[in-house]
Amino acid sequence: MNDAPAHTYSRRFIVAMSAAVLLAAAIRAPFLTDSLWYDEIAAFLGYSINGPWGAVSTYYTQANHVLHSLLAWGSGAALGVDEVTVRLPSFLAGLGTVLAVAWLAMTALGRDAKGVRLAVVAAFITALLPIAVLPATEARGYSLMTLFSALMTAAFLRALRRPTRTEWLIYAAACALGIWAHLVTVCVPAFHAAWCVAVLVRGAPSTASGTSPTTARAGLIAIGVAALLTLLVYAPILPAMFAIRSEFRALDGNEPTLLGPEGWMMLLSIGGSWKVWASLAALPLAVAGLAAATRDASLRTALILSLGGTVLALAFPLFLGSWLYARFLAFTVPGIALLLAAGFLEINDRKPGTARAIALVVGSAWIASLATLGPRQQIREAVMYVASHRAPTEGAFAVGLPDDVHQWYAVPLHLDMPGSGPYGATIQQHLNDPTAAWAVLLYPRTLTAAADQLREAGFVEEARFPGWIDTGGGEIIVLRRR
Repeated sequence: MNDAPAHTYSRRFIVAMSAAVLLAAAIRAPFLTDSLWYDEIAAFLGYSINGPWGAVSTYYTQANHVLHSLLAWGSGAALGVDEVTVRLPSFLAGLGTVLAVAWLAMTALGRDAKGVRLAVVAAFITALLPIAVLPATEARGYSLMTLFSALMTAAFLRALRRPTRTEWLIYAAACALGIWAHLVTVCVPAFHAAWCVAVLVRGAPSTASGTSPTTARAGLIAIGVAALLTLLVYAPILPAMFAIRSEFRALDGNEPTLLGPEGWMMLLSIGGSWKVWASLAALPLAVAGLAAATRDASLRTALILSLGGTVLALAFPLFLGSWLYARFLAFTVPGIALLLAAGFLEINDRKPGTARAIALVVGSAWIASLATLGPRQQIREAVMYVASHRAPTEGAFAVGLPDDVHQWYAVPLHLDMPGSGPYGATIQQHLNDPTAAWAVLLYPRTLTAAADQLREAGFVEEARFPGWIDTGGGEIIVLRRR
């Protein structure tokens, strides 16, 4: 396999990569000014706001995606704190993912014409892919998860072919940083470890990857180093994680299940979108990509190493009593981009006109799905509605989950809007206050008892703010006492 870049492609390749990154930025930028949603605010106020040591040494809920919390602190400290700056690390990671996926493609197929074609198409697909766009516009660790998943799989493939100490150390560092961004990223190196074990069990080089037992042993050692590095970066919070270990189990009964909407979204991800129609539009590319992988061992190996961690992730809800959101599988984005890119090239080699028509339909469907999505959760708009409609003598309060995230927007507006305790535990004291005329109800689908209490106390709906996060659970209702 030729790893030397072809000179005739160098300038065109740089132009293509620049165009893909600019396209990715243009697609993602409009989402950056949306209202922050519950998890984004809870993570920043719970961890990032306490400085770099607070971000890496505090852990009382799983909301702390530690590496992102650290980077969000840095962004806020340098540029001020608002929606854009707390999302900036994810945004930049999303742009980096475009290049990382291209590197993964060329590492898989080489830097000759075949590899460059796959890299360019995969980069543009990553730029448009809704399941890549959304993590890059959210102040959480999912975009970093995607970036480091691409980097670690590319580094793993590279080290398998050139097993030097430096290559394996790069791989180990990428693994540790990815897991530091989100714990579920551990599924990627864990599957790589299983790959190495399979090679050792065979006792001979794999016909698909050409991996020798000696290289497989080196891979396992590198994964061991990655585990040690991961323990090192997590060391400050390991006691806290152990203390809340029960929180990692599905004990409340309201966690997502594989047979529910989140499981359906995981399945739709293979088409690059959580919208049924947008995902189905990409189905021909996915099928063609699978066909291409059956004939190309290098592509097949890259896809298996990129997507195989999904099997381990599904073990969490199936066998370990835990739970998964579709967004937790952000580590599959690089593999999905490769699969769809390979599918496009497979069709293009046979029927270029058909390939271009499919690309136009798929790209339009993805863009339309993003354009019609709306905000995740309109906390800002709900609070501003109350601030602009209430009389000076009218009080207001909020009802939501344990964190009073509405204060992020209420305090700058000088709006006194106390919370009601976790899940509305202290709502009655507000209902007994005759001046409390306005209520902001977050997660009405979950807090049905609180909603009933409000209505029984004479509160009626004034405004409703849809939110698509958690399959529509991000909706907010503003109520006023009559």
